[in-house]
Amino acid sequence: MTCRLADNVQVRKEGWGLLFYLETRHKVFFVRSGDWLYPEHFDGTWTFDGIVNDIAERSDTPAEIIERSLPKLTDRLIKNRVIIDEVC
Repeated sequence: MTCRLADNVQVRKEGWGLLFYLETRHKVFFVRSGDWLYPEHFDGTWTFDGIVNDIAERSDTPAEIIERSLPKLTDRLIKNRVIIDEVC
């Protein structure tokens, strides 16, 4: 499964994490992910496992911790239709 940005959503990297802007609804969502997540993770090509492996390699954080923490960072975005789950 991959995640991609929903239509009319923009994302940019900030020092504290990611800022998502929903153009049609004029809403902003903040994800305090530090250096874990990057806009590229939501281009529709990254799987959950791929994101976990990327974060683990860059941060030396054990994959088990990332697997538990990552859904906390993304679930609200999915619920608010900022990102979309896609089945490969």
